[in-house]
Amino acid sequence: MIFYRIKITVLFVAIFAQGNVQGQDLLPVLYDTTLANHQVSIVGNVFQHSTGLNNNFSRKFIFGGEINDELSQKTFGNQNDYNRVGFAVHAGAEYRASHKIFDSKPNWSWMINVANEMHFSGEYSDDFFGLMFVGNTPFFGNNASLANVSGRFDHFLSIGGGIHDRKTKSFLTLNMILPQQFFQMNINRGGMTFSEIGDQVDLRIEGEAMIANSHAYFKGLGAALNFGFNIPFNTSDAFNGIINITGRNIGAYQVHNADFITVDAEQSFSGFALNDLLNNDGLSSFKDSLNISETSRSGFKVLPGFLQVGKIVTTNSTKVLQSFFGVRMYTNSVYRPLVYAGIHYQPLERFSFGAQGSFGGYGNFRLGFYANYNTEKILIGLGTEDLLGAISGNQYGHSAIIRLAWKI
Repeated sequence: MIFYRIKITVLFVAIFAQGNVQGQDLLPVLYDTTLANHQVSIVGNVFQHSTGLNNNFSRKFIFGGEINDELSQKTFGNQNDYNRVGFAVHAGAEYRASHKIFDSKPNWSWMINVANEMHFSGEYSDDFFGLMFVGNTPFFGNNASLANVSGRFDHFLSIGGGIHDRKTKSFLTLNMILPQQFFQMNINRGGMTFSEIGDQVDLRIEGEAMIANSHAYFKGLGAALNFGFNIPFNTSDAFNGIINITGRNIGAYQVHNADFITVDAEQSFSGFALNDLLNNDGLSSFKDSLNISETSRSGFKVLPGFLQVGKIVTTNSTKVLQSFFGVRMYTNSVYRPLVYAGIHYQPLERFSFGAQGSFGGYGNFRLGFYANYNTEKILIGLGTEDLLGAISGNQYGHSAIIRLAWKI
């Protein structure tokens, strides 16, 4: 059997900005209750996180480089029976007007927003990783499981508008979703059993894949809600503040004219030559032996929506130290609820710092740090949700956040 190693280069580029909009990242938003005028903001975040792929390995995919045998073997030894991996990029622009739209609600005004989103989530077994990056030698005389392997990639534009409250900073928008790329694959059950010397392979596999393949620039159409609600609480003089509930891309879209591929095979192989596989007759015969079928169909897909509930930081607080904490979720089956908590420190009027820890999501524990410079018109923030990942190849994720804000 012949196994291929595929080098993928992913470009992580992010220029992020944020004004008085609500929290979408662990770096806390500096919430204030002053009446807002016109606001222009650019928002965004980027991260990559995994339970089993450390940064020495994942950086080869992100920045390029060779995945040699030593690295593959070492990474294979770090895998669990079940592993998760994911990354996301979000960048958008938003305008909030200051003109009232209802006489009965003088603080309500209109807003528009546009965003570009990419999101990947995947799960896999240690055996699957071994076959892809080490080969079949470790499995001679044994079975390699291919069950419960899945991956999904979404790339779409979001364009919409709605209303916001100039006092509380709460908002609600309805957005049109325009998918640009979509891929999804699932191996529901399967495995490969190898003879003692690897010359005989028994394969059992059942799975499917869906790939957006329309010639149109946008591969479908959908709709989603974005929202942020701020709820004051005051349980005691020592514990009070604002609870923020944020949602983004809560909706779905239809993929038009996608390639739908299924495989349902139970076969034995005694090896084959690469040249035999690559010619048309060989490839057609191989596909027939795996009972592969290809059709074109449309599909309804729930978006990888973002949800976060937590206590946020207030700028008008007289406290030098403030706490923030909460829980985050993406609406897919791979992501696990992520809990976070941190401390915000403001020693000077215009400077603030903070740190937080988090656990869950596509990986396990992460430690973050940030610094803000804030005036009446400008906010500049730098930070990361994965400080250890930025400096160590033995960690399991990356994160970078930059915020710039301008209040007109």
